[in-house]
Amino acid sequence: MRKIPCRPCRTPHLVLLALLFATFGCGGDAGPGAAGLDSPDVSLAPSVEEVYTVGVMDGAAWEMFGSVMGVAFDEDGSLFILDNDAGHVVVVGPGGQFVRTISNKGEGPGELNQPLGLTVLDDGRIAVNDMGRGIKVFNRDGESLQEAGFTFETGMPGAEMHAMPDHSLLSAGLAGRSLTALMRGEEEEEPEGRPIGRFRLDGTQEEFHLAWAGPPVEDAETQTGNMRIVMSRMEAFPLPLSFGVLRDGRVALADSVGYRVKILDASGQVTGTLERPISPVTVTDEIRDSERERQLAAVAEGGSGGGGGTVIMTRTISISGSAGSGRPSGPDPEAMRRMREDRIADMVFPEEAPVISRLAVDWSDRIWVQRSALPGEPGPTDILTADGQYFGTIAPDGVRIPAAFGPDGLLAYIEPDELGIQRVRVVRLVGDQLLETAEGD
Repeated sequence: MRKIPCRPCRTPHLVLLALLFATFGCGGDAGPGAAGLDSPDVSLAPSVEEVYTVGVMDGAAWEMFGSVMGVAFDEDGSLFILDNDAGHVVVVGPGGQFVRTISNKGEGPGELNQPLGLTVLDDGRIAVNDMGRGIKVFNRDGESLQEAGFTFETGMPGAEMHAMPDHSLLSAGLAGRSLTALMRGEEEEEPEGRPIGRFRLDGTQEEFHLAWAGPPVEDAETQTGNMRIVMSRMEAFPLPLSFGVLRDGRVALADSVGYRVKILDASGQVTGTLERPISPVTVTDEIRDSERERQLAAVAEGGSGGGGGTVIMTRTISISGSAGSGRPSGPDPEAMRRMREDRIADMVFPEEAPVISRLAVDWSDRIWVQRSALPGEPGPTDILTADGQYFGTIAPDGVRIPAAFGPDGLLAYIEPDELGIQRVRVVRLVGDQLLETAEGD
């Protein structure tokens, strides 16, 4: 494995004043004598223009979203919106016009029961992960083409899937162990790292890469209603497991405490790393207290705490009814609230908070690396390339990593309005195209 030397990408002063992503046009691989990204942050302040927003409280059935689980663009700028509640995919044209819906709620062939995520392949097909029922593949006209069976028992992809050039899908699996074994409390050896799976549309799967994992977290037991739940203790500031696929099949992966982005080849082997000398933040008592307060406030406002929508937040869970109680009944809301509060009080803190919180790759193969900020706020975002160029850093209040990147600088965000109605907002980066006149040095 080699460390890829990096250098800031410099452009004429006029271009820097423009503060556009067009500055990405400068070229040249970093040479062996480059200093690594040890210079101060170079400020980027790209602007965006509104394209359209969809999602209303009262309107046509397609635009009254229930729970938007994911969005994805295709090559002509059409947007595909996955609505879990409706069990369908809404297709919106490049100008925001409604085109059609794909599939419907159900358990029959070509129907979606609990869709978690979607991605668009480079040939235009749409792959949807229907939890426990596999990956369903459709064409743009909404026709069901094939189904690849991935279940709890066999292991299945998670909500976030990334398409490879060979049309396999990379995902940190939602279930890699037998659900039956978990429910029975049977012991199975945990992997030494965090596996990223390669899921193929013929129904086969294999391990693509084993991401780094920190020390194991011990289990804790809690009681809610007549249910006994055993799970790993809640972790504050967990290690990132965030990655994106480049057009040539390479993968950029963040899985470390420090500022390190691994570059993997199409077989999952590490071929290099991108690093900046930004140290992790030491977790102090003040930070611990602040994070507990933030998590408790989220629970008080009706959230789950921990940034998740479920109490099953870590590796291991087994559930059983209390002795003599008959069939287990669902926990009552008050008991669940107390359980979340207890988990927060017992939360495990690392010695250092990871530098990177999130990573994504756009359609121009630029790597967006969002740095962490404490507590619970987005940090600045660095823009890199896999060959070691650094273009600059966007401030925390600037353009954010979207839910989906699209062609020609399109960005799609899933966000609620002031009434909590889910909307999908599409914007375009101004000046996203490369400047032919830009000159590197």
